[in-house]
Amino acid sequence: MKNPRRALATTLALTSLAAGLTVPSAFAAPATAGGPGIGDKVWPELGNGGYDVVDQKLAFTFNDKLTGYTASTTLSARATQGLNRFDLDLLGPEVTGVRVNGLRAAWKSTPQGELVITPKRPVRKDARFVVKVDVKSKVPGVTDPKIVFPPGLIHYGDWIQAINQPSGARRILAVSDHPAQKAPATISITAPVRLNSIANGKLLSTVKTGGTATRVFREDRKIATELLQIGVGPFTVVHARGSHGIDMRYAVPTAQLKEIKPQLKSFDESVRFMEQRLGRFPGVRAGSYIAPVGGELETQGLTLMPADHMTKEGFEQNGVDGVVLHEVSHEWFGNSVSPKTWSDLWLNEGHAVFYEDAWTAARGRQSQTESMRHSYVELGNQMLANGPIAKPNPAKWPGDSAPIRPYGDAAYQGGALVLFALQQKVGAKVFNRIERTWVREHANGVAGTGDFIATASEVAHQDLGPFLRSWLYGTKLPAMPGHPDWKAAA
Repeated sequence: MKNPRRALATTLALTSLAAGLTVPSAFAAPATAGGPGIGDKVWPELGNGGYDVVDQKLAFTFNDKLTGYTASTTLSARATQGLNRFDLDLLGPEVTGVRVNGLRAAWKSTPQGELVITPKRPVRKDARFVVKVDVKSKVPGVTDPKIVFPPGLIHYGDWIQAINQPSGARRILAVSDHPAQKAPATISITAPVRLNSIANGKLLSTVKTGGTATRVFREDRKIATELLQIGVGPFTVVHARGSHGIDMRYAVPTAQLKEIKPQLKSFDESVRFMEQRLGRFPGVRAGSYIAPVGGELETQGLTLMPADHMTKEGFEQNGVDGVVLHEVSHEWFGNSVSPKTWSDLWLNEGHAVFYEDAWTAARGRQSQTESMRHSYVELGNQMLANGPIAKPNPAKWPGDSAPIRPYGDAAYQGGALVLFALQQKVGAKVFNRIERTWVREHANGVAGTGDFIATASEVAHQDLGPFLRSWLYGTKLPAMPGHPDWKAAA
């Protein structure tokens, strides 16, 4: 039968041509508004619908006292639908200009942290487009270097650093602030010439003009906005050659360089430990930004560490070698394989705890079985107070704790228990094959809980769905395979 819609479209087109008119195709998708989020149940306001980010250029200029800055975001994106309007995530900074494909665009900010952009010309589906957003802002200052809240950019004396998990990047500049929308990044930092600067990726250039220095860095691997690092301070950058030629790069407070330098080898040791279990390191550089502010954070290729923990005394007293291993393991789990949704956080943190415990056991301290027994027996079902391991309830992070949802015991200790239970069920050799397959097949991408269940089942040649879902979505911890005597705390 002849397609009546096609016949009608042909008739309309011929009639219009005869009349000297232009009529859109009957099958052309109309331009509509992109969604204000990507459907994440934990953080519905993060990420954006209607496009995929292909590349990002982020530029910062700090004033002499580091108390304020201007910044620009230039995102290259591909429209997944016709767009007459789309959003970026931005909460706090003042917008000073917006352009789409070089043309000024209309915009408005919402209290929920959405920057709603209306381009002069709609963007066609599948078209590549460029959006540039300029902002200015003060830098929040902290007086206590151990208190860094809420997430975002932080100023402490002559130091600047970013702590973006889980939603801090949108407090700095306009981005698509969800790990599922990660992309390569070029980061430019202009700061007082008396100070150094650092960011994720390779240093491409340094230009000094008058009283400022501009350094440009490029991270060719896809990077989630939660893993971005922007550092300024009185530090010295030192390099070492790591496993199979990895550039081990460290930004160390100049005044403490001699004191901290002996402990830096722990990063290379951690990389080698993880490579023995998972295969080759997923990037080309690792190392640390060591600063006096805040705690530990797995910013991609540049782990953030507090300076007082990296001194010989702090390193030994606080068991920091295990913390370093924890953060380095994120280069595989979280940085290379990023979570599809924030409910999948256990895949990041559970793995990091699991391998931290393996490191501790390998150092002859506490066996991994004993570490897991402690979590199961001492924390038990209490760790599920904020919801199941892979189904956190955002309402269970009220008030001041809301900005750090879904970080909690379920993702960390609970996630590690899931992995230990899986290892007990399938055996150490099969478990290791599952892990290696997981990080290889999803390298430099995003993946979620369902993907992990599928990988585990395929590698183990058995349906592990019911077993894993009982751990991941239950309101109580199941019995631990191989350890019927363990009783979970109520």
